[in-house]
Formats: sequence, C-alpha cells, structure tokens
Amino acid sequence: MQPVVQAVLRSWSIPAAATFALVLTALIYMRGAWLLRRAGYPNLPGWRIASFALGLFAVWFALASPLDTFSTFVITAHMLQHMTLMMVAPPLLLLGEPLIPILRGMPRFAAREFAGPFLNWKVTARIGLFLTKPVTALVLMGAVMFIWHVPGPYELAVRSGAWHQFEHACFFFVSIIFWWPVVQPWPSRPQWPRWAMVPYLVIADLQNTVLSAVLVFSDRLLYPSYGAGPGLFRLSAQEDQAAAGAIMWVVGSLAFLVPATLIAVQCLTRRSAVRTAVEATRPVLYRAKVDEATIETRLAAWLGDRVSSRMVEAASFIVLFAAVSAGFMLLVKPGPDEDDQVLRGSQQAGPFAIALYGPEGTIPTGPVSFAVLAKDAKSREVLLDTAVGLSLRKNGSARADAKPVPAEVGDENRLLFSGEVDIETAGSWSLDVNVHRGSEEATASFPVEAVQPEPELLPRWPYLVFPSLAVVMAITYLFRHRTVRHADLAASAP
Repeated sequence: MQPVVQAVLRSWSIPAAATFALVLTALIYMRGAWLLRRAGYPNLPGWRIASFALGLFAVWFALASPLDTFSTFVITAHMLQHMTLMMVAPPLLLLGEPLIPILRGMPRFAAREFAGPFLNWKVTARIGLFLTKPVTALVLMGAVMFIWHVPGPYELAVRSGAWHQFEHACFFFVSIIFWWPVVQPWPSRPQWPRWAMVPYLVIADLQNTVLSAVLVFSDRLLYPSYGAGPGLFRLSAQEDQAAAGAIMWVVGSLAFLVPATLIAVQCLTRRSAVRTAVEATRPVLYRAKVDEATIETRLAAWLGDRVSSRMVEAASFIVLFAAVSAGFMLLVKPGPDEDDQVLRGSQQAGPFAIALYGPEGTIPTGPVSFAVLAKDAKSREVLLDTAVGLSLRKNGSARADAKPVPAEVGDENRLLFSGEVDIETAGSWSLDVNVHRGSEEATASFPVEAVQPEPELLPRWPYLVFPSLAVVMAITYLFRHRTVRHADLAASAP
C-alpha cells in the first residue's frame, strides 16, 4: 500500500462530544429495547435493533473518519460525508423504530414528567404532522440541498468549523424528516397512501440529478477554496468537482430509486396489501405493563417508607442529568482544532509546492498552530519524507534572526506537518516555511497579520445549553404539578 494511502487511512478526527452523545443515545435505546423485548413487545425484532446501531455508527463514521478530515481538501470526501449523513444514516435509524425504545429507555422520571407530556402536547403533534407531510419534507430536502451547494454557503462551511457542523446538522435532521414518510416508523401514521411514496422518491431523485449534473458538467470551479490549494491524489480541482457530482448522482439515485422500486413491488402484491391492513389495526400506543426491576425501584424498596419512589426517581434523574452535563462540559474543546484550519496561502518554492494552513481570519497573538502540506511541484505528489520547519520573524528582520520550530506529522491529518509558533505582539510578521528533502531544500514566506485577541464573551456551549435546559425543566415541572394540584383541590371541593 502506498504511504500516502496509509496516511489517509490513519487520518481520523474523533469528535469527543459527538461520540459521547451517540454512545449515550445507543445506551438509552438498548435499555429501552431490552425492557420492551422482555415484556413481549411484538414490533422490535433483532434486525431493527441492528439497523439502529448501524445508523448511529454511520453518523459517527461520517464525523470521525478521514471523510471529515479531508472534507476541506477534497470535494469527493466532502460529498461522501454528506451522502452518509443524508442517504445512509437516517433510513437506518428510522428502521429501528426509535420512538418507543428511546422513550422506555429514559429514566422513569424523565419519561413521565418531560418526554411523555412533550410528545402528547398538541403543539408538538401539529408541528410533527406538518413537518412529516410528504410535500413539506420534499420541499425542505430540496431547499437544503440546493442552498448549501450554492458557492457562498458552501464556502462558508468549508472555511468555518462551526458553520460546517451546522451544515451537517441541517443535512441530517432534514433527511430524518424526508425519510420519515418512506419508512413510517411506528407508532406514526402515514398521511399519504403507500403507493404515493413512489413518485415522492422519484421527484427527490430528479432534484438530486439536477444538482449532480451542475457539478459534473460545470465548465468552471464552483468552490474556489478547493482550487486555491494543491489538490490531492493528482486530481485537479475541476476533476475533483466532477467526481463529487458523479458520486452524488450514483449514490443518490440508488438511495431514492431502490426503495421506490421495492415499494412499487409491495403495492402490486396482495400480500403487501394484507400486511398493511393488519399493521393498520395495531394500537397507537403499547400499553403492556412491565415489571421493571430498575435501580430506582430497588433503591426505593430498600429505603422503604423513609422516602417515596418518586423522590428516588427524581434524585436519580438529577444525578444523571448532572453527570451528562459534566461530560459534555469536559469533552467540548475550548479552542479551535485541526478541522478549523483553513488555507492561508500556497507557493511554489524550488522543487516543492508548499501550502500553509492556519486559523481562519485574523491571527491572535500568543501560541498559534500552523500546518504545512508539501508536494512535488512537477508530479503534484504529496511528500511525506520531508523535514519541515517554521520560523516566525518581524517584517524587515533577517531570516537568520528567527528561531526555527520543527513541524511534526499532525495528530488528525497525517498528510500535514503541524507546528506551533509564539506571536509575541500584534503587527505584521512573516512565517518562513522551510522544506528539506534529501539534497533538496527550499523556503517559502507567508505574511501573517497578528492582532490582540478579544476577550471571550460566550463560554463553551454546554455552559449555556444545560443550565438553560435545567431551568426550563424545573419551571415545567412546577407548572404541571401546580396545575394538577389545583385541579385536585377543585374536584374535592363541595
């Protein structure tokens, strides 16, 4: 195997917070599935549980694999990442019929006091029915796909890690809405007849085909960020764009047309019609009683009359909520990582093509990480057997006055050489990148404009989200129980 291919396969960028969230979701679902299967729940065979697990793994793979690491270098990697989040993970998750298992897998207190009332709220039901209407879902899917592939928003996602994550969230959650009428996870009810899903999927494929054709047959590069830097694997930026369009065309068509064909076959068979009629008679909610020997019930039984079971459930939920909140607060990185680096410049120096990557926008004073991609100027082959050094100097000063800092192979992107320099004061600086390979050596200089860093106004997002969520849940709990108490008093009055 070629060294470049080995380096690519080893370039994983595992997001700690997202991994924690996916593992937590898997544990809740598996706990609910175990309780339901133990109680004789009839609608959760093993293949559905496996489908949900595969869907979570597909989401994790899209966010942690080399597809994410090289999404700012190669359009095809970015496209494969989007296809995984839109065409693979959502239908697998919905085939696992996650609503009831996740609800049963939650702590009793959370399911009874928050999740259950929220799902039974009329506003929630109306919003859910509106979003999962096939017309709404089809329009949302087409709008999100076209908007995010317009050069402006696409470039914004490539050059900003935060916007890139927001783009992924848009693709994933809108795709969940789109695939909902197709899979129709129980206990939801179809709003259109089953045969209508065939034209529904065909129209979605036409939208996908139009967008794919734009990428394949465009006579210019639509996304300049990929053209400014050196391409990988000897593909020009234009060829990379055409390959991404072809991937979108093929994968998207298979994802839309294969289910459309299966649904058409099912609708044309009498067995499918009978099965649909039988499934339509299933109750909306599963009302079987389960004797759950949970931690909360065992603890309440051990404490006896000293405390009520509701108090034990509430205390257990508060402890779990605090533990989850602390986990997110510890795992979310306070600063930018390698995924947030953008192309700062590209030069040809002697036999090398050198590209410099660093933070987006203005460079703050203090320790700053930069990364270098070295390629052969003629063959455009990525060079991994080079020695790279970084030297920072004030504009106008001699290169000999700067102290070189060695750059090592990056922790995530194994094709980049990363190093950290210390910018002492604000002003104009020059960053000299020295590349040495055998008897060949060359140096490229890149301008760096440093400014004093502004104080951080907002803390990391868990410090805002989880306390706010705790306040909302507390207010909801007090309001609901106050309403129930007043209703009981009114009913007992003569």
